[in-house]
Amino acid sequence: MSGNWEKVYPRRSGDGGRGAAACVRNIEVSFHLKMRDYTTVGIGGAADRVAFPRSPADVREILVTERRSGRPVRVLGAGSNLLVADAGVAATVLCTKKHLSKVVFLADGSVVAEAGVMLPRLAVLCALSGLSGMESLSGIPGTVGGAMTMNAGAYGHSIGEVTEWVELADGEGEIRRIDARSLRFGYRETEFPVQGVVVRAGFRFADGTREGVFSLMRQLNEKRRGNQPWGEKSFGSTFRNPPRAPEGAGILLERAGMKGAREGDACFSEKHANFLVNLGRATAADVRRLMDRGQRAVRERCGVLLVPEVKLWGEFDA
Repeated sequence: MSGNWEKVYPRRSGDGGRGAAACVRNIEVSFHLKMRDYTTVGIGGAADRVAFPRSPADVREILVTERRSGRPVRVLGAGSNLLVADAGVAATVLCTKKHLSKVVFLADGSVVAEAGVMLPRLAVLCALSGLSGMESLSGIPGTVGGAMTMNAGAYGHSIGEVTEWVELADGEGEIRRIDARSLRFGYRETEFPVQGVVVRAGFRFADGTREGVFSLMRQLNEKRRGNQPWGEKSFGSTFRNPPRAPEGAGILLERAGMKGAREGDACFSEKHANFLVNLGRATAADVRRLMDRGQRAVRERCGVLLVPEVKLWGEFDA
């Protein structure tokens, strides 16, 4: 991976009365890293800087510092459902996946996971503990933080169903815990009562058995491998399933003749038309053109406007 790095964000000895402990450790930051190395589709230019927090307090420190400096912040988990422009992104990228990976199983049966924990890992740990509820999410290549912000789900279940609370860090120097009853979980979105960055979440799962949980995980992941381009560079789903359409986005794209359609090395998968894959050297411009073609084709053929599930960072030509 390209880029230079150094340790910045020196800690303050106090916290202005907010109660954070003093710490001599600094926060690692790298400059001009290519986002193609941090996204599942393998595309994207450089970010101005990428910060790698080791704790929720680190996230808070970064947000406060960047706010004072007037620099925008983008939050990166596993980089799925993300397209970064070829010219990169003029922002500080706060990357949770590298270090925010702690999972704690509490005596009362609840589970606490930091924002950078990968969903497949959390699912396996729950299975080993005989807890059921993560099976449908075990094949999603995303983090807890990303899953919380978009209420990630599959096979009729979503992460909001097992969430007890979420902690958010904000630019004011606060970390706030929000009960799940105060969150509005929708289809591929979560509405929070306050703004901030997800740093931890608490979950409550059902009792099960190791054998039963692992068996269901295997079944669902075999099904996923059978109808999705498993192992290829992809976003996952490119477009949301339309809420009022009887068919999903993949079927609509296929009906519109977009299965297998290409722009450069960007291609709608022959296995599932709603999975846009990078065949090798696709650019963000290739992907954007192909997404636009898909939207136009579905609207003209089926009368449905597909809404992207993919997030766009940086500047794209109109």
